[in-house]
Amino acid sequence: MPYWLIRPIAWVLFQSLYLLFGGLKVEGRENVPQTGGALITPNHISDSDPPTIAIALPRACWVMAKEEIFAMKIVGPISRWLHGFPVKRYTADRPALRRAEELLKSGEAVMIFPEGKLSEDGKLQPILPGSLLIARSANVPIIPTVVIGTDLIIPYGKLIPRPSFRKTIVRFGPPVTVAELTGGIKGGDALRVGAERLHGMLLALQNNQPYPELAAIDPAAPTTKTAIEPFETPNAS
Repeated sequence: MPYWLIRPIAWVLFQSLYLLFGGLKVEGRENVPQTGGALITPNHISDSDPPTIAIALPRACWVMAKEEIFAMKIVGPISRWLHGFPVKRYTADRPALRRAEELLKSGEAVMIFPEGKLSEDGKLQPILPGSLLIARSANVPIIPTVVIGTDLIIPYGKLIPRPSFRKTIVRFGPPVTVAELTGGIKGGDALRVGAERLHGMLLALQNNQPYPELAAIDPAAPTTKTAIEPFETPNAS
């Protein structure tokens, strides 16, 4: 089924479901560029996050999602129709990473969950540097995004949605470049610093606060050396 046909159908379906489950409030749509490549980087607290954020976006979006979804008989084909593409978790899945980069370079919006896995307790986890590397390679802005309340509809480890009796919130923050996140430093430290700063931005968005100041960093200043694994994450239970 063509995407241009299934997307409005899905939008009406999910909007109707949210009316039953408690409502959906979207903030900051004006922060999402209408055209050109853009990397959407939300927190991840529920299996309902991808469709929730997708219907909140003011434009079409591709979604990188765990490959297990695409093996499901019904959910798999629907996910592909809705511009989902699989990634092998806990590995450096280079075909998926190249796919994301190519889509961004061609002017598409792509959604990647920068924590790398679902949060069990709803708290923001450390940000993996891989999303910054993709945005830097594609030369596109990052749109920090938070979703609040989806874990009440489909809690961690559950499959059947339930009413939350409160509005789910999707909040899009102003775009930020990788250069701003890294503060002008180079090498592996740049990715680490950028990931930490993106983490701070997402925390600020969760609390509906302005971004922390992104000051330039003196390249001569001492930094803590840490091993960087941009695409690998610990095994999830």
